[in-house]
Amino acid sequence: MDSTEARFDYPATSDEMTAALNAALAAGDMERIMGVMGEMARAHRIRRVARETGLGEKSLYKSMRAGANPEFNTVLKVLRSLGFTFQVRPINSQDNQ
Repeated sequence: MDSTEARFDYPATSDEMTAALNAALAAGDMERIMGVMGEMARAHRIRRVARETGLGEKSLYKSMRAGANPEFNTVLKVLRSLGFTFQVRPINSQDNQ
């Protein structure tokens, strides 16, 4: 397994995908983030995600692979299709939790 991608046992739980994506985001590793999102999209069936986002399946595969650099709007559409939202919080808020 490539260290930049998460590999989920199917069906992957929402908690597993959330934890993997949050770890990738916390690491600030765009290649890892896109790898995890690609695995999440495959776990949720690429065809459905493509239909819901208005993206072609081939385009979705390309934009959600490790190392891809999709437009931010594409990332937001895919996250929403997967049942997630993007949220920002101050870095120091972690100290309060």
